[in-house]
Amino acid sequence: MNKIITLSICLITLVTYSQQTPQRNLYGFNKYAINPAYAGASGCTQINFSHLNQWVKVDGAPLTSMISANGLLSKKIGVGGQILVDQIGMIQQVSAMGSASYGITIAETHKIRLGASLGYNQYRIDASNAIAFDSGDPIVEGGEQAGGTINTNIGLLYQWKNLELSLGSQQLIQSTSNMSFSGLDGYGLRRHMNGYIAYNQQLGTNWLLTPSIFTKGTNNGYQVDFNTDACYKNYIFGGLGYRTSVGLIARAGIQVQELFFIGYAYETPLSNIASYSSGSHEIVLGIKFCKKEPKILPEIVALKKEDVADSMANEIKNVEIEPIPTMDTVFITRVDTVYIKSVIEEVAEVEQIEIQKKEFIPVDKDILFEFDKAIVQKESFGALESIVNIMNSNESLNISLKGHTDDQGPNAYNVKLSENRVSAVLDFLKANGIDSNRIVIEALGEKRPVADNKSLSGRKLNRRVEVRFLGQ
Repeated sequence: MNKIITLSICLITLVTYSQQTPQRNLYGFNKYAINPAYAGASGCTQINFSHLNQWVKVDGAPLTSMISANGLLSKKIGVGGQILVDQIGMIQQVSAMGSASYGITIAETHKIRLGASLGYNQYRIDASNAIAFDSGDPIVEGGEQAGGTINTNIGLLYQWKNLELSLGSQQLIQSTSNMSFSGLDGYGLRRHMNGYIAYNQQLGTNWLLTPSIFTKGTNNGYQVDFNTDACYKNYIFGGLGYRTSVGLIARAGIQVQELFFIGYAYETPLSNIASYSSGSHEIVLGIKFCKKEPKILPEIVALKKEDVADSMANEIKNVEIEPIPTMDTVFITRVDTVYIKSVIEEVAEVEQIEIQKKEFIPVDKDILFEFDKAIVQKESFGALESIVNIMNSNESLNISLKGHTDDQGPNAYNVKLSENRVSAVLDFLKANGIDSNRIVIEALGEKRPVADNKSLSGRKLNRRVEVRFLGQ
């Protein structure tokens, strides 16, 4: 027992120097915990609770619990906050922080976010159970002490297609807590830097592979994690990592109904403490609320019939009509009855026949969408109205909806975006009386472009839902 207590004191001394920022093994599932620039970066509201028990069986080993939340306040501004309780031997840290981030998009594909956090750290030291080697140690003699100090973090996040890069600084402003130890300044915060880089590689339609590197530390040294994680159908997660000077990390998680997430990580030490500890365990419970794209498009629902009529009238005005001669035509039947019709009447009948043909042989249409959204462009409003009219006048007619995107962004994200676009058109049709049994849907993402994605005009044409009439 004395050996364990002695070892614990040595570990506590090391931890108070090097692990001022809590250790994490599941940061890939809650990146906001390592960098405030991630506040709102996912576009969803996320709430996460995590608990880490380090170096099980070692007396005084770190116990860290944290609850955090972040989301978007507006299209560009994200906010977040976290409360953390960290117990390391005789030192307990309780901290609370609030964060804000601001994001911009450059050339449609380069996304940059800046974030900052401000909070307060409260420290409490209880040395009543400590074994002192020096009877005059001011910490042991000082009894139970408490003090606090301001804490600040900053971060930068850059995303481009499948690449993700973040840099951050925790405890940016170095400060000292106001404890009243004789001859000591108190608990001092040291500036920590961290960096994260990952690449999301789609493998087929079901798998996503993400190799990543995470590093953190101070001027005295850095710890580096080398990770490889895989995701199956955005449902089952798993991965392995190696942490320098520590050991191996295994992770697993499961997504429940796109709302709840449960994750677990186990870190096994390979040296030094391995003979005393059975490893470290961490769990995370997450809730994610994603604002779905409006399924009944506001722009479409608010569209008045007069607007559609005006739009169609403007199109008719632009059609050039050739003058029709007034020459009469004589038709003679077998019963010797003579009918005389003007050419105008004949043309009117032909036009009526053409209209009837178009009602039964409708023209396929493409519905175009705004960049990175499931919102229909205004120029496609008339096409949607036309589809509703055709379907309502031909109740035996069926259609297919195929969603597409341009090639900007990860493939898995684009498949989901194309699914949202199909859902938007589908729900608009259902809201206008079209039975869903008459509609076949498919989300194809970026894999079937109709134009060159290298140009703005080409990408515009690729952001579409193809409406194809299947016949009666």
